[in-house]
Amino acid sequence: MTNRLKKNRASNCKTFIKMLSFSLLLFCQGGAYAEKLSMQQVLQRVMDHYPSIKSAALQVQKAREENIKAESQLFWLLNANAGFARQTSLFGTASDRYSMGAALNRNLDNGGLLGFNANLAKEDAEDTFGPTVPNPSTKTRFDVNYRHRLQKGADNPQYAESKVAAKAGEQLAQSDELVLYDSLANQVIELYLSAATTRARINSIDKTIERGLRLKKYIDDEFKLGLSEEKDVLQVNARLSINEADKKSLLVVWQQQLISLNRLMGRQWDKDLLPDTGLNQPEIMSFDDIYFETQKYSPALKGIEARLLLTDSAIRRSRDEQKDQLDLVMFLGNEFNQGDTSIGDLDESELIGGLSLEFNRGLDKSGLNAALRQAHFDRGVALQDKKQLLEDIQYNVASLLAEIKSSEQALNAFRESVTAERKKLDEATLRYKDGRIETDRIIDFESQLATAELSYDLQTIELSRRYHKVNLLRGSIWEGLILPSFTFDEYQIDNQSLNKQNKNDRKEGEK
Repeated sequence: MTNRLKKNRASNCKTFIKMLSFSLLLFCQGGAYAEKLSMQQVLQRVMDHYPSIKSAALQVQKAREENIKAESQLFWLLNANAGFARQTSLFGTASDRYSMGAALNRNLDNGGLLGFNANLAKEDAEDTFGPTVPNPSTKTRFDVNYRHRLQKGADNPQYAESKVAAKAGEQLAQSDELVLYDSLANQVIELYLSAATTRARINSIDKTIERGLRLKKYIDDEFKLGLSEEKDVLQVNARLSINEADKKSLLVVWQQQLISLNRLMGRQWDKDLLPDTGLNQPEIMSFDDIYFETQKYSPALKGIEARLLLTDSAIRRSRDEQKDQLDLVMFLGNEFNQGDTSIGDLDESELIGGLSLEFNRGLDKSGLNAALRQAHFDRGVALQDKKQLLEDIQYNVASLLAEIKSSEQALNAFRESVTAERKKLDEATLRYKDGRIETDRIIDFESQLATAELSYDLQTIELSRRYHKVNLLRGSIWEGLILPSFTFDEYQIDNQSLNKQNKNDRKEGEK
């Protein structure tokens, strides 16, 4: 009986070696077609492909145009007019009047308004009113005028706050862009590590099936020799069926995760990949350092700061609107009168000028007061949101650091468990060679080692997940990645190509 058992074990060892060689060959052949990608590589490909990233960049570029709109408030404005009128005087004399004029005005950053005016008027009456009244007559006037605002509008708050609003709008757009980046990164982290977890479970199931086949071969041989019962054969077959069903279920999940990853990267939907589950431990930092870096990077916090800029700007505008209007208006110029009279030609020039004070006051300021209160309410909401966000950041950092510490301790424990199970299997293998232990006991020990290895792999993936989460909070996850950049030359259009650009945008939207 002992010799026969030793022969059976030798045969089982040869069968196991053949099966192991065949499995390794299949694995190597399958791995040749699967691209091994790290999480950072997957994230880079997602950033290179994802269409919404350009939409966010367009929003940032659009916000930058607001600064140009604000600057345009100080540009020169040209006005021109020309006209003809036929009038009748008090004495029933008809006259024809031709006029034309031009004005060049500009708002100044101190709130003043500078302008240059030129006017030409020519009048031709049917009858003259006296020997000294020219007919036809031509009047030409040139003057420069300046309006200085003493209260409302002083220092041009409209222009200054438009610049602030443009800056805040750009900051908000950039914050939304970073929020999109972080959302994509978080999605990639979860999907990639979930895929890595599924892959680890599939590999563990493969080892379990391999051990089940070896056990089945051993029990079949023992059954033929009358050393095992039919229930043993049925039990091992049932176990193999369950393992195969578990693997098929995991393969369905793996296929779904693979399709999702390929969709984010813009790859062919069924193109295979192998997740890299290597543990890259980041630089050990204290809570205060991570909290400071998270505050410095946080896109949501930058968005709230932009909102505070907008509310402060709205408060300053509302306060200016509540002021009374008191303007000092000055002008200086020259006026020329030319024409024909019965006693000779008229050609005279006179220096003109003036100084006036204008005052305006609204009698009901309830609407302005309400607008000011609304701006203060908006500021209060933004401050409360900021307080809540800082608390959330604090708790998130503290929670992740605590989870990392616990996960590292658990990983060390699983590492020791794997070492212990491997030593136990090595010792059992030596006894197996001497015929002092049965094959099913060896397979049980291998199963216990595989379970410990799977637990270690899963804990490694979970620890890696927390490392990535910390890097995402700090913004260091983007280090080493090339963030997308775009050119917007196609949007530099003039009036002639406006219709063409609109057609192109509609075609792009249809695609």
